[in-house]
Amino acid sequence: MLEALGLDERAETAYLALVDNRSLTVTELAALTRADRHDLEGALARLESGGLIARVPGRPPRYTALPPEHAVEVLLLARERDIQRVRALAQRLGERHHRARGGQDSASLIEVITGVDGVARCGEQLFRRAEREIRGIDAPPYAVPGDGGRVNSVVNITGGQISSRFIHGRDALDLPGVVSRIERDVAAGETVRVVPRAPMKLLLADDQAGLIPLVSTPRVLDTCILVHPSSLLDALSVLFETLWEQAQPFVPDRAGSDDAGDFVSEEERRIVSLLGLGLPDEAIARHLGIGHRTVQRRVQALLVRLGATSRFQAGVLAARRGWWRPDEEPGPSVPVPVPEPVAEAMPVPAPEPVPEV
Repeated sequence: MLEALGLDERAETAYLALVDNRSLTVTELAALTRADRHDLEGALARLESGGLIARVPGRPPRYTALPPEHAVEVLLLARERDIQRVRALAQRLGERHHRARGGQDSASLIEVITGVDGVARCGEQLFRRAEREIRGIDAPPYAVPGDGGRVNSVVNITGGQISSRFIHGRDALDLPGVVSRIERDVAAGETVRVVPRAPMKLLLADDQAGLIPLVSTPRVLDTCILVHPSSLLDALSVLFETLWEQAQPFVPDRAGSDDAGDFVSEEERRIVSLLGLGLPDEAIARHLGIGHRTVQRRVQALLVRLGATSRFQAGVLAARRGWWRPDEEPGPSVPVPVPEPVAEAMPVPAPEPVPEV
């Protein structure tokens, strides 16, 4: 518990024993904590130098705990000063690091990260260093650190005010568990859109750093490029925003308000939302855990209920009824030019008859 204050287990055990007693000798403390006398003397010396305990005059010497509410507070302030000094040192070291690489041109703008665990840790650092927004293009394969945690996840974002936007390829939605994982991220506050195919894997932390695979379509994500502020990073940001404008909102399981007597079940609502993402019946069946023929029957029944003759028309009619409401962002209205009225043709007068000679 007190490790954050720099106390090891022996020192913490001795301190807690002194807090519970008025004063103790080394012998009494050793019998109470069942600790080695030599180790205990070293722990008492550290506690005394830290201002947590004091020695009571007399023979043999006795030790007593000072009021914790004051002693621990003093130790915390000292620890905070140490942390501030280390932060200042890190800032100076960072400046030295940049100066040392200032003459290396493009070499200072990118770093090659190797190893599966190294790539995963670098991705986690990008999530945690972001101050405003995390953006990314999500595509397999995925980086998994040694502890088995997820990297492309909103759980890695440390700040509560940091937004998260991700683009997924529609072809990747067919993989097992992908849709349910995206739904959990959306429920946690992430905004997701879908494109027919993700061109590459990408992670951007604000406008300060980006992470891309060294190989465009890697089988194993074990080598990536960390991009620092540069025209390359600006190009990656433009690529993301261009794809974002073209992508379709991912809104599975969004409940709209049904009209009275117009009930739609959760399974039907889910089918409609997955149809809106362009998934075929086979993929919908896998995501819902039902048979392919069952999905075909459900889709046909929805077409009949909606009075639709195509899947596209069914999606439009379902959105009108509130069964599925994608977050469409209407673009600026473009005025339709009205053709000018064409002037009526002047009648051509009939030729006058030529008089006979």
